[in-house]
Amino acid sequence: MATPMLGQFLTQINGFIKAGNETSLNDYLVLEPPFGPGYTQIISELRATYPAGNDAALEAKCAQLLPEAEKGDQGATWTAFIRYMVTYLGYLRDVSADQGQYRRTYELLSEVQGRVNSALSHSTLGYLILRTAITNARLVCRLAIGLDRHPELLGPLKTGGGGEEGGARETLPEKAANTIRVAFTTALNDRSGSQANGLDSNGQPEGRRKGVYALANLCLKILFQCKKTRNASQIFQNITSNAPPLNAYPKAQQVTYLYYLGRFLWQNGHFGPSAKVLGRAWELCHAGSGTAKQRRSILIYLIASNLILGRFPSAALLSLPEAHGLSEKFMPMCLAIRSGNLLALRRHLDFNSEHAAWFLHFRLLLQLRNRCEVLAWRSLVRKVFLLKGTLPEAGSNKAAFLDLPLLVAAFRAVDSQKPALDPEDKPDPDLEGTTDFDNKMETGIDEYGIISILSSLVDQGLLRGFVAHKQQKLAILGSKNFGGNAVVAGFPAVWGVIGRKGGEGGVVGWKT
Repeated sequence: MATPMLGQFLTQINGFIKAGNETSLNDYLVLEPPFGPGYTQIISELRATYPAGNDAALEAKCAQLLPEAEKGDQGATWTAFIRYMVTYLGYLRDVSADQGQYRRTYELLSEVQGRVNSALSHSTLGYLILRTAITNARLVCRLAIGLDRHPELLGPLKTGGGGEEGGARETLPEKAANTIRVAFTTALNDRSGSQANGLDSNGQPEGRRKGVYALANLCLKILFQCKKTRNASQIFQNITSNAPPLNAYPKAQQVTYLYYLGRFLWQNGHFGPSAKVLGRAWELCHAGSGTAKQRRSILIYLIASNLILGRFPSAALLSLPEAHGLSEKFMPMCLAIRSGNLLALRRHLDFNSEHAAWFLHFRLLLQLRNRCEVLAWRSLVRKVFLLKGTLPEAGSNKAAFLDLPLLVAAFRAVDSQKPALDPEDKPDPDLEGTTDFDNKMETGIDEYGIISILSSLVDQGLLRGFVAHKQQKLAILGSKNFGGNAVVAGFPAVWGVIGRKGGEGGVVGWKT
């Protein structure tokens, strides 16, 4: 059977290769159904003349009508593109828009992605297929996330095994991210440009390096949506080592990349760098009808990062449309930290609180529980010192001090307001009689607990002083350096102490 439309299509593709027209090449290699009338005819011709299992004949047809790919460039043939075209045409022939066939569609697109990755690796012609590689990767990304969210559509898809060693299985999202990562690595390692840094004389990315951050963002989107963020570390390290500067790329790509980098830093406890990165993403993501969702996502993690660093959101920030509802999530914590109200802070971040599900959804709860209590300790110690601390006489070399029993009493007062233990939270009776088991209720924090808290605050730089054990006092240092103001000397601003830790200089993953 004659295939006039297929022949015309391949001839056009050949012309785009000859002209180096990457835009038209991408426009012609349509991937997402429903397809237009011309593609419908091509599909009919493929099904009639080149059904599944007849790829050898289809490859011969492609080789015949794509002489520019056969010829290649600089002595290197581009046969990988011909094999890509065979797989692409097979995809057109076999793909279905039926929701029940999403598993099969994912398999077909993954195969196409593997072929386009190979075509992309050609040293001089690979750049022509870059846009198509990114378009295909977007569809793979969308399907991987959709199938992960709706496993009932997945069926018995095999996504890798643990092997003889019993290792962890490679999930479908991880497999998709790894497939796209091949294209990312190819783009990242492109050395075909005129400059070593991958930028042309106008400071714009050259060749395949144009796709570095677009492909990285797709990998990161899959990994974060499907909670496989441990695999993102290598991407950020590779960006640091080999990528062109981020600011040479479109703002949309910059914002997306910085958002994922900020979240990665947050999850790994690097709150200073996280706040710095997310702050830049917020600056770049200008307010507009199409950016409200992105700005809100950035703002949630930006507020959380800064809160841990001792910098609270302003009323103006929380009044923005994209911050709707965030005040009730974060402001009670800010007030509790500022006042040293440990009880209120613990209740707000309790696993059974009304906001716990929201914090868990954004993976914020554990970090906030662990870090914010330290800030509340500092505020409570400061409050007790303001009320009961002893200041030295003018001209005296003695330090200001606070009696430890007063702090014990203050912390015990907080503990005494704890709700009674739920029966399910009480120790297991079967443990009675074992070594060091004490089935009595806790009597509250003691002197040793207070010393431990004070030592932690001193070690973190949130308190300038020392504990005089024999005298049972907390001594404040450096009052003379602050005009005799013991409060300022002993309790430096939190943001000034920890807010810039790790936030100065370079941030791993951010190539500036």
